[in-house]
Amino acid sequence: MTREQAELIIEEEKLIYVTWRDYDNTSGEYHFTIWFNPNNNKYETIYIGERGGVEYEYSFDSEKEAIDKMLQMNYEQKYFSVDENYSMQNRKEVALRIIKEENLEVIWYDEALKPLCAGIKHDKQRDKYISFVTNAKAEIIEWKSIEFDGDRYSETFERMLNDESKALYALINRARMIKQNRISFV
Repeated sequence: MTREQAELIIEEEKLIYVTWRDYDNTSGEYHFTIWFNPNNNKYETIYIGERGGVEYEYSFDSEKEAIDKMLQMNYEQKYFSVDENYSMQNRKEVALRIIKEENLEVIWYDEALKPLCAGIKHDKQRDKYISFVTNAKAEIIEWKSIEFDGDRYSETFERMLNDESKALYALINRARMIKQNRISFV
């Protein structure tokens, strides 16, 4: 995924603000920063939290890996800060209720692909949940896919919010955007 594609996803899906910079100091609260650090030749993804402090930081060899991690973390942060109705105990049950109540068109796990739809699948081999979007030809738009791999939380916290929970949240968010004609399929 390129920077331009990530920016489009962030704008369309109303995710948390991201700055793209060279290595320097950041200011402000509650945003993500991606930069190339010439000191270690790595791309760094950082979440700036309360009082402008660094809360989470990851380093990658490629910009694509950094962008993928930033999008994954962005959904995690958005999940906590926005949708109180969704942050109940049984997230799968809540997701089903929201999808039914809002009449959202989605593709579940191993269902056949449908045009202009948000979907979720589980790559069992790699144990990752993937949120994706399809185009008018019912093909997955590759750069609209986000993988959730949950390496960030402690064992106790992981039981509360797992990869599937984050992917379900992304599924609902994306399905709402499609229903409101706010996602482009170019």
